[in-house]
Amino acid sequence: MSSWTTIAVPTRWLEPSDDLGLTLAEYLPELDPDDTIVISEKVAVLLSGGAVPIASLHIGPLARFLARLVRPREGSRGLSVPAKMQYVVQSLGRARVTTAVLCAGFTRPLGHRGAFYRVAGNLARDLDGARPPYADVLIPPMPAAKAAELCRVLQTRFRVGVAIVDINDFGGSIRATSSRSPAPADLLRALSTNPLGQRLTGTPFGIVRREAVQGAGGTCSTGQRPASL
Repeated sequence: MSSWTTIAVPTRWLEPSDDLGLTLAEYLPELDPDDTIVISEKVAVLLSGGAVPIASLHIGPLARFLARLVRPREGSRGLSVPAKMQYVVQSLGRARVTTAVLCAGFTRPLGHRGAFYRVAGNLARDLDGARPPYADVLIPPMPAAKAAELCRVLQTRFRVGVAIVDINDFGGSIRATSSRSPAPADLLRALSTNPLGQRLTGTPFGIVRREAVQGAGGTCSTGQRPASL
């Protein structure tokens, strides 16, 4: 059996002009052969040219209207931000977004929540940005194929596993892993305490380190957030 130790890696505030590989090389500590580098999807998108300047969007009346209907989760404005809703509308099309709104309108009175995001999909659910420290850009989710290729390239460079993850205090997902990474389910367990934190913690990278557990009676432990964070 194995247990997992997680190490959060603090950095300066990163900008779209930063290079992901060079930034990792600058801040990562010495790595063990069985380590896996975990990278916040938000930062992976930001440093690979995927961020969308809010100033490039023309926010139309439909997006403004739909944004007013959104009931954001505590601590997050979500698609109640008109710029975010506009990006979703122009990316998915009016028909799909309207269908998602109608489904939510019919199912919410029955006590079923989340229909909008089930119909609209990952883009609507995972769209980030429009808040400090990246208040001027939107950060859409990275396509799975692009994330997998990025993990492969970085594994070749650093000779350890690499994973791009979208984790927060409510849960999360593994966007992609390289061949030397643990299975996504194991990574989720290791990251269940959200050791990278979110918002202004300044820890966009982390290391998941495998530790052998002696004896059949050992149990798997999850990584813990460092006390200094």
